[in-house]
Amino acid sequence: MLGKFGILITLLILVFVFYLVISFGAGRFSKNEKNEKTKKYLRSVNILLILVAVVGSILVLFL
Repeated sequence: MLGKFGILITLLILVFVFYLVISFGAGRFSKNEKNEKTKKYLRSVNILLILVAVVGSILVLFL
C-alpha cells in the first residue's frame, strides 16, 4: 500500500504526464507559430493543473 508521500508523488507524476500530453496535442513543442487561442488554452490548462496539484497536495499532506 502506498503511504501519503507515495500518493503525493503519484499525483504529481500524473499531473506532469497530463501536462505533456496536452502540450504535445496543442503543438506547444512544434516549431510552427502558435495562434492566440492555443496560447490562451495552454495557459488555462496550466492554471488548472497547478490548481489540481495544490489541492491534491493539501489533501494528501493534511488529511
